[in-house]
Formats: sequence, structure tokens, C-alpha cells
Amino acid sequence: MTVIQEQAIEIIKNMPDEKIYYVINILKGIDGLYPTKEVYGIEKSQAAYENLQHFRKPGITDRNYKAELENAWEEKYESAF
Repeated sequence: MTVIQEQAIEIIKNMPDEKIYYVINILKGIDGLYPTKEVYGIEKSQAAYENLQHFRKPGITDRNYKAELENAWEEKYESAF
């Protein structure tokens, strides 16, 4: 334990109970300011990705991208052929 942590514990030990309530609320607020790397055992970025996947909807139809590309090329460059 660091010296600062020991000093904080001593201050809290000497503090009356009615003031400790306010210290707890302050500490809870500070904890929200510094995000932790993990949320429920997984990283926050992974949790965000899983949250997005939850809202993802399957595609309505399968597309033939090669045929669409060929049609677009023919329409755009019809005069070049």
C-alpha cells in the first residue's frame, strides 16, 4: 500500500460516520470518471461491438455484386465499347 493510500485510510478512520457517507458518494462518482478496461470480464471495445451486433438486422436479399458492377460499367462506359 502506498503512503497516500495509508494517509487516506487514516483520515477515513478518524472521520465521523455521518461524513463517511459523503466520502462514499464522492468515491463512487470518481470511479465513474475513470473507465475500467474490462466490463464483466470482457474489454469495453468488445462489449460495444457486441452491443452493435445486437441491433444488426440480416440483409433482405442476397446481392450479386459482380453483376451489379458489370451493369454499372456498361451504363457508364457504354459509349467507350
